[in-house]
Amino acid sequence: MRSAVLWLLSLYSCLSHGYRIETIQRCGSHCNQGLHCKTKSDLSFPQCKKPPKGLQDSVSLDMSVSTVMKCERPQQCSLFLQVRSTLLMNEHVKGVSICTVAAGMMERCRTYTFPKAVRKHLSTQQVQVQDNCFEVAVGQNVHVTLKTSPDFCHLSVSKTYNVPGCNHADIQNNIPECIVGKITYQLDTERRALSVSVTNMLENTDYNLRLCHKGYFCRGTGTYVLLKKEDPIKNVTLQYARPLPCLCIEGWSSVFDAPRVQVCPFKNNMEELWSGVAFDSVEQMLSWEPACQTDVDVTLCQRNGEVCENLPNATQSVSKTKVLFSTVDPHPQLCMKFTTKTATWIKCPFAGSGFTAWDIGVAMENGKTQLVVTSKIRPTLLISVCHMTGPSACEENKDAITLNVEKYQSVVPNLTLSMCGQNCCIQVKRVDVKYAATIRHCDFKSLAPTGEAPAFAPTSSHWETVWIVAPAVGLLTALLVALFMVGIALTTIIVYLRLCGGTLCSNVGAGQHNSAQCSASVYSRSKSFIAGSVKSSPSSPQKALPHIYYNYPTTEDNFENNENKNILNWVKKDLTTV
Repeated sequence: MRSAVLWLLSLYSCLSHGYRIETIQRCGSHCNQGLHCKTKSDLSFPQCKKPPKGLQDSVSLDMSVSTVMKCERPQQCSLFLQVRSTLLMNEHVKGVSICTVAAGMMERCRTYTFPKAVRKHLSTQQVQVQDNCFEVAVGQNVHVTLKTSPDFCHLSVSKTYNVPGCNHADIQNNIPECIVGKITYQLDTERRALSVSVTNMLENTDYNLRLCHKGYFCRGTGTYVLLKKEDPIKNVTLQYARPLPCLCIEGWSSVFDAPRVQVCPFKNNMEELWSGVAFDSVEQMLSWEPACQTDVDVTLCQRNGEVCENLPNATQSVSKTKVLFSTVDPHPQLCMKFTTKTATWIKCPFAGSGFTAWDIGVAMENGKTQLVVTSKIRPTLLISVCHMTGPSACEENKDAITLNVEKYQSVVPNLTLSMCGQNCCIQVKRVDVKYAATIRHCDFKSLAPTGEAPAFAPTSSHWETVWIVAPAVGLLTALLVALFMVGIALTTIIVYLRLCGGTLCSNVGAGQHNSAQCSASVYSRSKSFIAGSVKSSPSSPQKALPHIYYNYPTTEDNFENNENKNILNWVKKDLTTV
């Protein structure tokens, strides 16, 4: 029964939105052809009269309701109710009344009365009255009542009518408050751009375009363009960052409370949602934040081939909040599964990265097969030997051991592999974290060649050598560079003092001497001085530069009287000791 009712409602919705709305030139009312009726508008009053005996059996009422549209010009139309009523006349009935009422509005009535001279002739005949002057709004629910005039109790019929909404094609193209424009686009994936065109927009009105993320409401991304009504070409290019399924092009006319239209180019691109998985190696936290509002179950799982088995108590159901899994082992087999109502996606953030926090291998020593555990972190591992009892079932032995591995170390646990048969496997799992995959190795020959240590298992002395030699080489290099720079600085200072105090500055007149000239000369001649020092033999003494003193002008006495005289005296004293 319920399915039948739903089917009828769906059929009614399709029919109501599929028919064409009749267009009228003007509104009005009329009765049967050749019958003149008088029309009067008034308010409804609830009082009714007791009908004469036998009137209910001789009078019948019926009506039908539809929507019509009256247009002043294109895109400037209004909606009206059209009511067709049928009355089986009686000598006590003068006419009919049609009343309409909607939410928040008073009841409005229009009464149609027939001439007194023709009432007797109309007795027991059907009379039809039509009126299409009840103006209504888009999508409004209207209660319509047909009554006799005068209003006899229990002689009326009523029905509720739903005015079509903006999704009706005729209304969408002709009623101003429903005109949203038609948006088309072309996609340029390389430039991440959308070329958008707008047609059938409201005339003489500006138009707004933007990109937004659709959810409970469409949240803007910051990309917005205003199309001016004066622009003959309504075409713009909008740049986007990510092709998310909730990314939409939204458009609306620049009028108050205008309806909006949304076109979502990437609505089927759900794969883009699952690319935001992140891992914090310090906090060991795996997280994912939905870029679009979507109902999804997020589960940690362990991937074995094409199957990803869910970890226990590792599922979170979200819509728009961030997903956090604390203390996660970053193993390549640990994955994140996303499940929606339509499909499932699996992302493995640690696979293919080339980084393995820890691993196991085997090596031959003294003819015995030994298990070797290597690690780049400090994990606590639970290691056990098990025997395969099915395709994915492995029965564990009771002698499981817990192993603490130091960072950058390789450890040989106390497990004997020589007694393992064909179905023997090694299971390893981190127990110092909340979420970890259980790693199982059954084919020991694939882990390392016979008689060789595994290539990925460096010894402790290897890691100690790397951590001692590398910093030492770096420190020695930095020390040599520093000594070289200090030597250059000392050489430059010595050359500056000797040349400025001696021969180099003797060519500068006493009245023209200044430090800038001396410094320039030092730079040009210091090269030859340094080069000469390098080329000369260590046993050959350098020729001393002659002592030449500065000859200051007679204004020296004036200098001695000011605050700089101490500095001048120091300079003179320094020159006499060169």
